[in-house]
Amino acid sequence: MPQPNDAELTRLVACSAGTEIPDDEPNTGSPGGAPAASFTLLLEAVAGSAIGNNAAPYILDLVCIDETLAAPNSTMSVPGVAQAFNGASGWTLAGGNFIKTESFSIPVPAGVAGHVFHYIATLVDQAGQVVSFIHSPPFILV
Repeated sequence: MPQPNDAELTRLVACSAGTEIPDDEPNTGSPGGAPAASFTLLLEAVAGSAIGNNAAPYILDLVCIDETLAAPNSTMSVPGVAQAFNGASGWTLAGGNFIKTESFSIPVPAGVAGHVFHYIATLVDQAGQVVSFIHSPPFILV
């Protein structure tokens, strides 16, 4: 659990489109079907009791790394999402702290079948006092 004035990114996973179940092959189609055109990136976070609803702004970055090419994939990244510690950005009081679950629909670009990826998420407030990062487990696209 974070300190009252801190926040932590706690979970970052790739899931099949529209689900919250981690999947290391998130765009696999139904048996005999084509691969899905997108997948879901699920992010979970927790914030302390003092900061979770104080409306302080922060930037959330979700950078996709193509491990096969050892390079970022800008098409699958979600950079510079401006948010704040409040209900409008998804923070909810739970057990004395604030929690957040957010999902992002990620399109699968052409030419990445068989590539292995992972995500790096960062949360940095404007004052540089609240900083957190997390890596997703690797996954492959088909």
